Amino acid sequence: MRKRSARRKFWHYFGVGLFWMAFASGLHELALQTWLVQRLETANLDALFSGKQWTVSPDVVVVSITDNDYQTMFGGISPVNPGKLMEVIDVILAGGPKALGVDFDTSAWAGPPAKYVGKPIVWAREALGEAGSLTMAKVLGGTEKVCFGVPAYFPDEDGIVREYREFIQGANRQYYPSLAFNLVEVSQRGPQACRGALLNLDQSQSAEAAKVNFRGPKNAFDHLSISALMTLKDVKNVPAWAAKPLQGKVVLLGGAYRAARDAYPTPFSYLDGVDIIANTVDMNLPGNKELKDTPAWLKVSGYVQGVVLLAGLYFVSRTWSLLIQVLIVPVYALMVSWLAFQWAGTFVSFVPCVVGIVIHEIVEHATEYHRLQRENGELHEQMNHLRAAAGPSTPSHREG
Repeated sequence: MRKRSARRKFWHYFGVGLFWMAFASGLHELALQTWLVQRLETANLDALFSGKQWTVSPDVVVVSITDNDYQTMFGGISPVNPGKLMEVIDVILAGGPKALGVDFDTSAWAGPPAKYVGKPIVWAREALGEAGSLTMAKVLGGTEKVCFGVPAYFPDEDGIVREYREFIQGANRQYYPSLAFNLVEVSQRGPQACRGALLNLDQSQSAEAAKVNFRGPKNAFDHLSISALMTLKDVKNVPAWAAKPLQGKVVLLGGAYRAARDAYPTPFSYLDGVDIIANTVDMNLPGNKELKDTPAWLKVSGYVQGVVLLAGLYFVSRTWSLLIQVLIVPVYALMVSWLAFQWAGTFVSFVPCVVGIVIHEIVEHATEYHRLQRENGELHEQMNHLRAAAGPSTPSHREG
């Protein structure tokens, strides 16, 4: 009889705990749609970025026009002189890169130079207007017969760049590839792999917003200034790796000078546009990690762990149960979340399970407290009845 009572007590505890876990999970799913929770999630994402190890691919190199380059080589005039910029492009191509992304506005150029036909170059193409009704600016004076890509980044409501799109849809209902997408394609399969405007996307392509897996701040990637690049070109008797630092690399050419006004707030403070593209290219190279939503199996495993924890806490004393929930479980949840972000580029959250278990324990404690209060009151009442039934007691006196 005692065993049956203990079993019934356990299943009552366990069933109530599962209810609170399901309740907390339901509230969590509803809260995900609210502005406050979305802001908390982005703050959590920014914190994970700040605490991650700076690991970037050595195959991505940024060639920047610095403030000094802008003044000495381009005379401090914007837009930069096309002839001078082509000299830089020629030097980069002579270095044997796998692909070159040119993050400059070329809409006013006279036309596509014939010498770049068949070269592994992806030219930046600006998207003008609001999302959903974007029109494409000209590239290389207006030609459509060159490989181009759109720097497809749209800031969040707080103004911070965290997302990009592989493809963006223009006002003409066509889909245009991003600069990062075409750079990866060209670097892996050659200039013939470059994608132009598409009427429809296949299953491997997406126009949905995706998180940029930022690798680190500006100095995370290898950088070369234009002046350093030109100096290396003219120096003789240097090691092969120093003579051709761009050979076999994915190279991005962009402006890092103040007059370019091409710096944007990111989880790693302000980054130049060319560095944001470098982060996106890096995460899409084979073997690297894109940020992904939590897989279904990982969500299920989180709930399974919560169920096991709930059952295990029943056999632990109240003191140890409280210590485990307040100290050990949150630390474990944070550690798993951090490791999953570092190794798999995904988010793991045990918050709904933990909150459900904590609510359950609080309710259990409150119920137990009220039961003890009630029993204590009943005990006092019974003692008062016993005193009243015994009658008044009189002291005895010994006569002498």
